[in-house]
Amino acid sequence: MQKFWQVSTIAAVCLSSVTLVKSGGRGNFHCDSHLGVDESLQGESSIVYGLGGKLLATSDMAGCSEDSYIPSNLEKGFAQNANSWTKSAPKLCSHLEEWVTENLAGEREAGPKFSRLCKQGQPMQVIEPLAGILRDPRVFCPSTGIDMVLSVDWLVFADSGSAPMVATSKRYLFDAGGTRFMDAMHFFTSKYQERGIVFDHVYVWEAVMQGTETYWAGVPAETRSFWEPRLTFYDGVPVTADPADQENNPVNRIHQLCTDKDFCAFKLDIDTPSVEFPIVQQLINKPDATKASLDEFFFEHHVHGGLMQPYWGTAVEGTFADSYKLFTQLRQLGVRAHSWI
Repeated sequence: MQKFWQVSTIAAVCLSSVTLVKSGGRGNFHCDSHLGVDESLQGESSIVYGLGGKLLATSDMAGCSEDSYIPSNLEKGFAQNANSWTKSAPKLCSHLEEWVTENLAGEREAGPKFSRLCKQGQPMQVIEPLAGILRDPRVFCPSTGIDMVLSVDWLVFADSGSAPMVATSKRYLFDAGGTRFMDAMHFFTSKYQERGIVFDHVYVWEAVMQGTETYWAGVPAETRSFWEPRLTFYDGVPVTADPADQENNPVNRIHQLCTDKDFCAFKLDIDTPSVEFPIVQQLINKPDATKASLDEFFFEHHVHGGLMQPYWGTAVEGTFADSYKLFTQLRQLGVRAHSWI
């Protein structure tokens, strides 16, 4: 069963007849179709579609004797031709292979389309390949609907097998850009819980003041009573890329709080390339600290590229080749780095 997490009525109308397009700034969408529908949608940009994959995040292969990252052949091809193979839908689809069906089926051992990640002394991990426009491979091949653009069914999340912990281990989630709990946060906490990881604490930054009740609007009472004591909401507080900011630079917070015995995940989605890219670079430029503290990372890198330009507008920086490079660098550090929606 497919599912939208926190979608407005107008979005449902879009799904039935038109394409929902992300335009310009943060959280701005409009319906665009031959029917002439044009409605504004204001809200959190991380509305998600689907239930997420079921494939285990570990492999039956032998454990890891050293740290390494092994991209699949599918990923290798796109990494070498990232810009040329993503210029048009025909070119994209001629090289892309679909792995969502396998991910949703949840078979025990992942097939050759998936990449592998190793940390010395731990089981080999499985992760979706970096391929295509770094979204669900069904986007443009052949679908142009919002269900595929916002799909999360292509992602392989960490699970209790890929994140071995001891009795003293803590589990933290850092969310840079979280307007309401019922948007992406509801999906993240539910999906991780399904995969055996329940966060001890969640830290959320949102630049635009929401108010406590707005943030928790629509959350079932039982869910709110469980998560509210575990969640710190920096309401009206933007994250920064200032290396000297020990409070609101999430990289500093992660490096300070998380150890190699904990599980720490980080979602970066503020639709502001001038802040986002330096934050990612700080993770890469401090490899030892990042390797010891960050386990999983989600980031939507807005870049120049014809196929996604209608969704991203002008707030872009770099190319798909740059995206492939930064995600690969993080995976080589042992971070399960994913492109986000």
